[in-house]
This record gives sequence, structure tokens and C-alpha cells, in this order.
Amino acid sequence: MFPLGTALLPGGELPLRVFEPRYRQMVGDHIEESDGRSTVRFGVVLIARGSEVGGGEVRCEVGTMTLADVTDRFPDGRALLSGTGTHRFRIVEWLPDDPYPLARIEVLSEPAPSEVDLERLHSIDQRLRVIMRQTLEAAGKDVDTIFAALDIIDADPAMADISPLYRWANRLQVEPHDQQRLLEAADPSGQLDVLDDVMEGLEARAAFGRG
Repeated sequence: MFPLGTALLPGGELPLRVFEPRYRQMVGDHIEESDGRSTVRFGVVLIARGSEVGGGEVRCEVGTMTLADVTDRFPDGRALLSGTGTHRFRIVEWLPDDPYPLARIEVLSEPAPSEVDLERLHSIDQRLRVIMRQTLEAAGKDVDTIFAALDIIDADPAMADISPLYRWANRLQVEPHDQQRLLEAADPSGQLDVLDDVMEGLEARAAFGRG
């Protein structure tokens, strides 16, 4: 397990610099080599209280499994990782942090969004694009080109197995607290409630900026 000061959603990207001795050992113990590619799998959980360094932190109970490429590794075990979230899990039991954080987990199911859910997500996305258009046009940016690029990102085949709700939240770079709420929501309807809250906050800030 890798407790961090940020949450990670399925499909989200996570660059990491591994320097603490316990995590250097974790990488060394679990690194896999295949076809010239070095990877390591681990769980990421958000730290509710405390620090990433030194241990003793209070951790959230729902997190995301991560597959990370080891992009660089030094003789003393320090490493650079480029991770991607794959699926959610819930902690069943924390085990002793010896020699690094360990836990028993259960994988959480991912109910597919219904047509009603997707229609609701589309409505939220249209609200976001209104704000983006106003902001980008005010800055003299080419709005249509940027929107076309976003559509290409959404159509990435590598993300086909990731819920469109996660893809949308990752694109928006939702704050860690709201990311954790998404991870803990029981179903797509609950996740959309979180995204609706996020949009209301963005709309309020945009209206304040125009006032």
C-alpha cells in the first residue's frame, strides 16, 4: 500500500518519486520484468490525517489499485514511477507496517452507468463547457480546437474499460476530497451527485469572478 496526500481514480495518472527506505523495498520486492518493461502494482489510499513521510498517518478505507511503470531506478533503490489507476478496493484489514504498509482488501464492483446516468453526465459536461468557453474566449484561446482535443481524449481506446464518470473527473482534475467521495460512492448515481456538487462550486466561482 502507498498512502498519499492525494487520491487516485481509475484511469488517473500518478507520477511518483520513491525515496523512503520502506517504499524502496516495496518496489524491490514487487517489481516485475516483462518484454523489457519494469512494472510494480500497489494500492493507493488517501491520507485523511498526517503526513506522507514517516508513518503514523490516518488512512482512508477505500482506494485504487495502481499499475506503475518503473521509468528509472537507482542503485540505492530510489525510483521514478509512472502509475495509472486500474480499479477500486476497500480495506478489509490493515496489517502491521512491516516493512511497508500492507493490507487485506476486497475489490469493489463498478456498476455500469445507465442511460439516465449518461444523460445526467452529459448535462454536467455541458455546464462545464459553458464555463470553459467563457474563460477561454476571454483569454483569446481557440475554443473549438480545445474542445475537439477533449473529445479525442474521451475516445482513447486505452480508457474503454474506465467508467466515463471517472474519465470526466480525471479530465477536470477534481480535488482529492471530491475524488475520495467518488471512490466511496456506492453507485454511478451517487458519483454523479458528487460531480454535480463539483460543478455547482465551479459555477459559483465563475459567477463570482464575473461579478
